[in-house]
Amino acid sequence: MNIAGGRTAQSVGFRANEIRRMDMGTGLAGNRVRCAVSLSGTVDETWRKCFRAVQLEDTGFFRFRLEMGSNTITFLVSESRGGELASELKTLAYLLDAANSLART
Repeated sequence: MNIAGGRTAQSVGFRANEIRRMDMGTGLAGNRVRCAVSLSGTVDETWRKCFRAVQLEDTGFFRFRLEMGSNTITFLVSESRGGELASELKTLAYLLDAANSLART
């Protein structure tokens, strides 16, 4: 699939130490927190199409929402489970790497 039209794209990434958190209350899985991560790099329409294409290939990525009109991804985590945030950040990094790779093709 050649979405990017053969161009070389700048890699899009994030800084794990710059996560914004908002408490969403307690649920069955414990305290839920909405996390917002600002992306660095060029998040243009072509890269957004690649991001969506990767999400469609693996439904496990649907929990990550690329906010319209901004360079922010949001997702929910449960604070009651140790290590869930770290695990979600690893998954997000994998998703971004896949979108970057597709954007370079």
